[in-house]
Amino acid sequence: MTKAHGNHRLQYESAAGEWTDALPIGNGRLGAMIFGDPQHDHWQLNDDTCWSGWPGNVVGEPASQEPSPQVIERVRNALLDGDVATAEREIHKVQYGHAQTYQPLADLRLEVAGEVGALQRRTLDLNTAITGWQSDAASAEIFASAPAGAIIGNYRYRTPQTITIALQAAHQQYGRSTLTTDDRLLILTTRMPSDVAPDRDRPDEPVRFDDAPGHAVTAAVVVAVRTDGTINTEAQTITVRDATWLQLAVATETDFVDPRTLPHGDHDQLIAAASARALAAADAEFDALRDDHEAEYASWFDRFDLRLGRADTGETARTGEAHETAESGRTSTDLLLQGSAAGELDPELVALMVQFGRYLMISSSRPGSRAINLQGIWNHHLQPPWGSDYTVNINTEMNYWPVLPANLAECAEPLYQQVETMAETGVDTARRVFDRPGWAAHHNADVWGFTLPVGNGTAKPCWATWPMAGFWLLRHFWEHYEFTGDRQFLTERLWPLLDGAVEFALATLIILPDGSLGVVPSTSPENSFRTEDGDTAAVTISATMDIALLRDAFRTWLETAEIVGAQGDSIDRDRRRAVAEAYQRLPLPEPTARGSYPEWRDDLREAEPEHRHQSHLYDLFPGDAVNVYAPEQAHRIAAMAESLRLRGPHSTGWSLAWRICLHARLHDVDHALQSLRLFLSPVPEQQSGRHAGGVYRNLFCAHPPFQIDGNFGATAGVIEMLVQSHGRRDGEIILDLLPCLPAEWPEGTVRGVRARGGLTIDFAWSDGRITELTINSADDQQVWLRMPGRDEERIRLTAGTAWRL
Repeated sequence: MTKAHGNHRLQYESAAGEWTDALPIGNGRLGAMIFGDPQHDHWQLNDDTCWSGWPGNVVGEPASQEPSPQVIERVRNALLDGDVATAEREIHKVQYGHAQTYQPLADLRLEVAGEVGALQRRTLDLNTAITGWQSDAASAEIFASAPAGAIIGNYRYRTPQTITIALQAAHQQYGRSTLTTDDRLLILTTRMPSDVAPDRDRPDEPVRFDDAPGHAVTAAVVVAVRTDGTINTEAQTITVRDATWLQLAVATETDFVDPRTLPHGDHDQLIAAASARALAAADAEFDALRDDHEAEYASWFDRFDLRLGRADTGETARTGEAHETAESGRTSTDLLLQGSAAGELDPELVALMVQFGRYLMISSSRPGSRAINLQGIWNHHLQPPWGSDYTVNINTEMNYWPVLPANLAECAEPLYQQVETMAETGVDTARRVFDRPGWAAHHNADVWGFTLPVGNGTAKPCWATWPMAGFWLLRHFWEHYEFTGDRQFLTERLWPLLDGAVEFALATLIILPDGSLGVVPSTSPENSFRTEDGDTAAVTISATMDIALLRDAFRTWLETAEIVGAQGDSIDRDRRRAVAEAYQRLPLPEPTARGSYPEWRDDLREAEPEHRHQSHLYDLFPGDAVNVYAPEQAHRIAAMAESLRLRGPHSTGWSLAWRICLHARLHDVDHALQSLRLFLSPVPEQQSGRHAGGVYRNLFCAHPPFQIDGNFGATAGVIEMLVQSHGRRDGEIILDLLPCLPAEWPEGTVRGVRARGGLTIDFAWSDGRITELTINSADDQQVWLRMPGRDEERIRLTAGTAWRL
């Protein structure tokens, strides 16, 4: 199968009018939103180390002076006595403030004095990670270079122009920023807030600064200019006259070292480092910079490709001159979205969305960067939605769902480091909140490792009281082993964290009156139920997800212990016995009398039947305890399908992405495609509402507002429709190709997709049947191969030798 890129380009015929129209670029640490207006271009800048707060924030601010373990015990007894109202009231005392927020950095603007003509096109080429625009008399190319450590822009004008370049700190209004010029440099230093609170906690003064040394991150931003024109520096701007070309380089440096080290605040050191990088990039030849950037980016992006439609002619399911821009022949992204809104989901848009998700991953998460937050690395709000933090009851996990199947395994390294930070601070959380050993993490986290329950004593327990994040996050470590077979990673990185989390789990489980094991108190993330009195409550006994997470963690612990023990390390015999016994005493739930899958231990009445979270379906996806390959689970599969039906078709953007994955695991083609259509529905910037999800004009996921997790979840969902490997038969992997293929995608190719067992797969199909297939395996093994139109067969794979159909 030959290597070929699809039509992976976002293209528009007008400049960005809203932030969610602008096009994102990033090199892992630096991010920018490029608006693409030839007359008034705008780069909104971010650095992924620019967070509010400092290491001291992780201690939190308790809402009550009463020791939390005493409160937890009182809540537990109330629930066991059936007194939900008392439990709900008392649990508010176990709240410790808030996680910190990801912050914007600065804005760079270019104003052209003369006329440069109307915009013809504005593009983001996912094959090269270069954005740009072309007008009647000017053009620009802009990219975030990892090799150069800078954002680089090249502007060209047909006739000499005068351009004013201005830089402004996002926090300028607070008086902690300094802007100077030096020859051909703009130099900005700015201090982040020491604390940014949610409106619910401190509406009168959400942003606070503390000038004490080490109590905030300081950043330097340097813009370097090279041109054939004349450079004039003024107090806070650079003006270039008589220029036909202009090369800009933006570099940043901050004093963030790691979550435990106090920021040093040395402005001179920061300016020197940023200036050196900016000047080096500005003075290098643009073509050489671009070549280095493209080669480095291609080492990530070219590992995988997806084409949907007719691979031989390049046609898609919807063609025609009216659907293309006259200048380039490429399909306009606006028109693709308009077609989706009209119910015509073009396969080209689906493939574009998948590769856009991979592009965002490469741009925002690499070894050495921070983990992807709710907005990736792109945020322009001082008080961003939900703090632009790590929401670890689904959203952070969803960010990394596609990283392994989409052949970007190394991009998950920042997540693993974030979890290691949280495990460290989570030891204190487990002790302070529960008086238990091990470690625990709650609903929200930040770059400093905050793991405590959030809120100021008034926060709703449905999103403040949930200590199970660690177990879900550790599934990503296990999946890394499943996909790569990296035993060193398993034993050195997963095992210590998993053992600590399981220690907390064993100490937290209690024996319920019926003799089973349970979690008390327990919540189903962000969801609530109706009590017998008609009130709304969230705290109960054994939410389905809590038990699913613990069962999953215990199974993973037992399998990991076998591998660790086989390598000669001793495994505590008592711990092994306790884990095995607990695992056996946490059975899968049975369907409710209504035929749905239960969200709680008791069949409670949902306060919001169409709730956005599908937490109780964890065992279907991303878990695998319930799957279509086990006939004895057919009744649970049917109940999960019914639960999804009861949720209704519409929801938030990221919830729709999750539903694509869930329907794909059910092999429910119609509903997977329905969720995908709804996800790819255009959403205006001003739209809001619980069930108004889709995508913005630049394909960013709309909750609304913008949340990047939906982009990654939908990318994972489409791949899940094409390849699944979570099933097992007699301990051997079931490799299922095209398990959820819509009739609207009769032909296509996938290259470089990864599967469990260390498999890398290339395949093509026509009329819904596999026509080409190559499987490369990292190990000698046997797998069960399933694909449309053929009997399931057991094939033998040999490491280093490609298996071909």
